[in-house]
Formats: sequence, C-alpha cells, structure tokens
Amino acid sequence: DFNAGASLYGDKAKPRPFAARFASTDGSEVLSVVVRPTNQLKITFLEAQEITDLGSIKEAAKIFVPGGATLYNARTIKIKEDEGFKTYYFYEFERDDQHIALMATVSSGKAIISGATAPCSKWDDDGVKLRSAAISLTAL
Repeated sequence: DFNAGASLYGDKAKPRPFAARFASTDGSEVLSVVVRPTNQLKITFLEAQEITDLGSIKEAAKIFVPGGATLYNARTIKIKEDEGFKTYYFYEFERDDQHIALMATVSSGKAIISGATAPCSKWDDDGVKLRSAAISLTAL
C-alpha cells in the first residue's frame, strides 16, 4: 500500500480486521490471517491457552464454520514444538459458492486463524496451493 504513510494517525486509530491479507489480482482468491482474543469467539471467564479449550474439533466447528456451510473435512493436527505439541484445527468447507480452507490455533489467549478462499469454479485449479498456504500457519 503506497498510501500507508499518508495518514498515520488515522491508520492507527482504525482496527484492522486482518493481521495479513493476500489476494489474487482479480480479488477472487484470498489468503488471510486473523488474530482475535479467544473471549471474542467463545464467552468464558478464562482465557483459552490451547485450541482444545474452545472444545473438541466438532464443538469448535460451531465457532469456525458458518451455519449452512457444507463441511468437507475437519481434522486435528498436532505439530511438535520445543516445549511439546501444538494442536491446530483444520476445516474445509463450502458456502455461497466459495470454497474455504481454514486452520486455527490458540496462543497466549489469542486465536490465530489462517484461511484461504476461492470460488468453487477456481478451487479445482488452485485449491491445492490455497489449502497448502492455509495449512502452513505456525504460531510462534
């Protein structure tokens, strides 16, 4: 964004919905990363420290997969880290002619969500790359 420095104060005052966002030139294929406090996703007195604190993969689907979506895939992925294993939830679904691959985890009370989306007509050609990009999420 070449105009990023044009109004620094105004840019700082606006909450950003995405931590990162990448789109194809026509804007139909999008990869984005969102970071949210876990208490915005599920009302609880305690801050979630692990994705399993939001529930099982099936229970958490209510948070990450919109109602009316056709769920194709849901799996738990455990990745080895220095201090043990980190759990991620992966969902792949379709809604309103959009195919979505979504990877989510929790770190320090924040949910980190990586999602890739494309129209269903483009998913056959680009789905492997988009899914791979969403799955490449690593919380540090």
